[in-house]
Amino acid sequence: MQVEYISHACLRIDTGDLRIVTDPWWTEPAYCKQWFVFPKPVRTDFTDETDFLLISHGHEDHLHESTLKLFPKTTKVFYPYSFFGGAKEYLESMGFENVEEAVTHRKYNLSPKTSVTFIINSHDSIIVIESDGKVLVNANDALHSYPVKVIDYYLDFIKEKFQTIDILFCGFGGASYFPNTMHVKGKDDFEIALVREQLFAHNFCHITKRLKPKVAVPFAADLCLLAENQKWINTARFPRRKMDEYYQKYFADGDYQTQILTMYSGDKLNFTTLIAESPYRKQLKNGELVHLIDEQYADEIVKKKIHNFIDEADAESLIFEIRGNIEKRMRLFSKEKLKDLHFSIKLSDVKSNKFYNISFTNGNFEISRMDYSQKGCLLTMEMTSEVLRYSIGSDWGADVICIGYGAEINISDDRFVEVDLESVCMNLLACYPTSADLRKAPFRTLKFLLLNPPRFTTSIRKLKTFNQESEIFDRKTWLLRSADEIREIYDLPRLEKEFFE
Repeated sequence: MQVEYISHACLRIDTGDLRIVTDPWWTEPAYCKQWFVFPKPVRTDFTDETDFLLISHGHEDHLHESTLKLFPKTTKVFYPYSFFGGAKEYLESMGFENVEEAVTHRKYNLSPKTSVTFIINSHDSIIVIESDGKVLVNANDALHSYPVKVIDYYLDFIKEKFQTIDILFCGFGGASYFPNTMHVKGKDDFEIALVREQLFAHNFCHITKRLKPKVAVPFAADLCLLAENQKWINTARFPRRKMDEYYQKYFADGDYQTQILTMYSGDKLNFTTLIAESPYRKQLKNGELVHLIDEQYADEIVKKKIHNFIDEADAESLIFEIRGNIEKRMRLFSKEKLKDLHFSIKLSDVKSNKFYNISFTNGNFEISRMDYSQKGCLLTMEMTSEVLRYSIGSDWGADVICIGYGAEINISDDRFVEVDLESVCMNLLACYPTSADLRKAPFRTLKFLLLNPPRFTTSIRKLKTFNQESEIFDRKTWLLRSADEIREIYDLPRLEKEFFE
């Protein structure tokens, strides 16, 4: 088994009889031009030689249309079977002739010696590839950003099903907007961002220790942001080259020791042996590549600084679009929750009267356009009209905000953090499926429940809570407490400066 690190969550796996590619993304930015793959992949000339495409989940940096279109339409595609439909049809609309929705826990034989098993966790999934007695676990986003109890539950299952794990690829960085794009008086955005990254790195080490693979590789964090007010996030990352040092210091205890490897695009694993062929290794400065962002994306950075305004008629029509979406979404909340709710949307590409103020009174709401946010506004969400329309215009469109960094959210008073009204505002501007959508496809929903043991149907439970973040992202903790207080809450060690240079 040979594994080549392509970029972000994309791996090319050659088992000798098959060539498999996972989660390809590199042709264009994702999430309305918010995310850019970084560093760019060393090579992408393997698409025509691919037998199988394995897609872990539907987020755009894993299910990327323009990149997928580069692959032969005869390539067989596996996508995890979920309670909501559409993915199979979407992939077939690209021309793929053979699309399989993989049921969780079921082993699919790809060849006489190679098989794949998907293990679904909410909207993510773990992909396990077995070939010639060797086992590769690709956890991508499906474990490290969840609460420890959830992580351990899945680890127990994986250990029971796969006695020996040779290779582990696992995420180690954050993707969600929270808490990086949420601002409240007294919050040190940079320091809190560092703690979040440390938590994910800590979880990577916890997962590695429990699974005891021969080698473990941190990955799925190869992205950068180019907006001037968000470029700071590119430097608020846990350095992957420090992962082994962190593991040795805080997790090693004399038991079997996994070898944690640092891989860059172009590097390969010959089974468990690292072949360090990436040209990026010669371009490292202080062990990092962040200085290459300005070089690889010079033109895109210039374009980000150019303000293209929409015309007044278009700006005015947005009032009706916002109103229509809120009228549908407000039914998800009680009148008490919406009572006296006031928030603003600030559209950066509207030339004048760019604040769209939304006010609820006694269960009814009004929208007004002004040059300022109205009195009593609890928060302002700044974004472009493109991001807003994408959020309210398509299923799961709000991922462009809550994952894709599509909005900056300024909270006027920390009292509003206490009652978590930000998530209400976010959901009023979303187009996520609801329980009503499940009733439109009762047979699919029933099949999902029958095929998935109750303990694994976390997608349904998450849906009933209106797609709020899990308890690992408690608002009061991350927005109102200091970095040291958060470390104490999550039992994280205080880090010496060498871990964050």
